[in-house]
Amino acid sequence: MNKQIIYFFVILLSIITNDLFAQGIQWQTGNFESILNKAKVQKKLIYIDIYTTWCGPCKQMDAEVFANASVGKLFNEHFINYKIDGEKGEGRDLVDYFELDSYPTSMFIDGDWNVVMKLEGFRPTERLLESGEQVKERGKISGSDDELEQAYSKGKRDVPFLYEYIKARAFQKLDNGALLDEYLSKINIEQLKSEKTEKLILENASLLRGRTFDYLMTRKSELIFERKIKGIISQNLNKAVNQKNEKLLNEVLTANGRLSKTFAEANEWNTEAKMNYFMLTNQLEKFFVTADFFMDTYILKKNISSFQNLPELKDVYSQKLRKASKFVVERFKEREKLEKAVAWIRKSLEIEEKSSNNEIYSRLLFTLGSKIEAIGLMDRALELAKKEKADSDYLDLLNNELAKMKR
Repeated sequence: MNKQIIYFFVILLSIITNDLFAQGIQWQTGNFESILNKAKVQKKLIYIDIYTTWCGPCKQMDAEVFANASVGKLFNEHFINYKIDGEKGEGRDLVDYFELDSYPTSMFIDGDWNVVMKLEGFRPTERLLESGEQVKERGKISGSDDELEQAYSKGKRDVPFLYEYIKARAFQKLDNGALLDEYLSKINIEQLKSEKTEKLILENASLLRGRTFDYLMTRKSELIFERKIKGIISQNLNKAVNQKNEKLLNEVLTANGRLSKTFAEANEWNTEAKMNYFMLTNQLEKFFVTADFFMDTYILKKNISSFQNLPELKDVYSQKLRKASKFVVERFKEREKLEKAVAWIRKSLEIEEKSSNNEIYSRLLFTLGSKIEAIGLMDRALELAKKEKADSDYLDLLNNELAKMKR
């Protein structure tokens, strides 16, 4: 008999628990001041949803997202949840205070009115869960951003503090490369190998040299770390271009040399990186010398048949040739250089015939004085563009180029 009673209560408790999660987000009641106080007492962030009665996406959020069991589980456990009509009573004051102009708008805020994250418009379940997880991690950090910054400037450097400081800065999307090196210098081997540290490294590594990058290189055979290293290299190459920083470019090339499996692989990537750097920083002569070497050494000798059945690879090589040829026809007037670009674009057409390849070939020949052949190629470019269902802007561009050539 006693066993039957216990079994009954276990089943009842299970039903109650399931029903609770099935209800989704549990909204707190009361005025906003009471919600702020509750957040301070419970040391939680507030999730506030501001809606209107006429807002269709607001109703969709209620029905499809806020009622979701997974959303309810995450938000009920980690946040104080509050919903208010933006056109009534206290809701109007909140709209004015936070300067809101669209619905639905939801926010994660702390007990001192500071906005941690603002979300505008409809958010599907997956995206709201993603935002909630991000904010949950930030909520674990003790101290405000200003307090952490002040503590660091005063010399605080213990391991738990540095971890929290890096996480706080990461939430603000600030660069943590140097801080991460400092953090790794203070932890032991066991801590270095922990999942917690691995996650911190993958989320914050940004420098091309130093303790963190050296550690990444020891694990480059693992796909997730190889991708991270490539991402760091790519980010720094973009940074070098934006800053016109050749010193940083050389660091990029050195880092890629360390990553590459072979000397030949490293040389090909590095040569192309230099070519693109000189193109994007408008260093014309350096670009041409590098591009000429890159095409002759690595691209023009490619065996086309080796990737004829690989459309993605075809497009990659065709684009390399087309981009360089386009830059030449737009920036150079010397016949010798234009004729080099003709060889490049012809190779591109051998790989795949596209409207854009014909367009560049046509412009090169027209500049070189082969008007009739150029008109024929531009006609072909226009024909292919229509088959490719190109947008109206590109079609207009081709028609205008064709009209100029026929004058």
